[in-house]
Amino acid sequence: MSDPQPPEMPGGEHRGSGALSGAIDSVVGFIRGPAGIMAGLMALLALIGSGITIADATWARTYWFTLVPIYGALCIGMAWYRTGQFAGSVVRQLLHWLSVAVAIAFDYLLLRRGEQAAVGTGLSSLLILALGCMLAGIHLEWLFALVGLLLLGIFTVVSIAQEYVTLAFLVAGVAALVLVAYWALTRR
Repeated sequence: MSDPQPPEMPGGEHRGSGALSGAIDSVVGFIRGPAGIMAGLMALLALIGSGITIADATWARTYWFTLVPIYGALCIGMAWYRTGQFAGSVVRQLLHWLSVAVAIAFDYLLLRRGEQAAVGTGLSSLLILALGCMLAGIHLEWLFALVGLLLLGIFTVVSIAQEYVTLAFLVAGVAALVLVAYWALTRR
């Protein structure tokens, strides 16, 4: 009995059938699934938000607050997709994102009372959203934690190194294009 040959790739090359190759295939397959699509959409919205933050910091706080129900709906949808019932993780995600919204609403209350500047409110809203994504990644899908890290990176760049924001946005945009190109090429 002979061992089956690994699948032949274009150009006559053989694809390795080792554990690493199998692990890479399963990760790429997972990223192409519903969680990967939702995390990709969340990352795209985060990159748009970084551009808005660069352009107009006062409008950015509204954008980040608007992302809370969008991110919440995506995470709740993912929990529903995994369980198929309105219990357990779906309810936890609903409460999770309601808590994030309440924390940001309190932040806005400080802005209205004059205790915090508009730019500070936008940045703290972004930080709260980043934490919400990180926790959703820990409890639901690890890809959402990567979105939280992206938001944390945006927060860091905008708050600490504002003179380099444009360069960081360009690097993030190029990285996103490379990921999309990789996904499109591996999809064939």
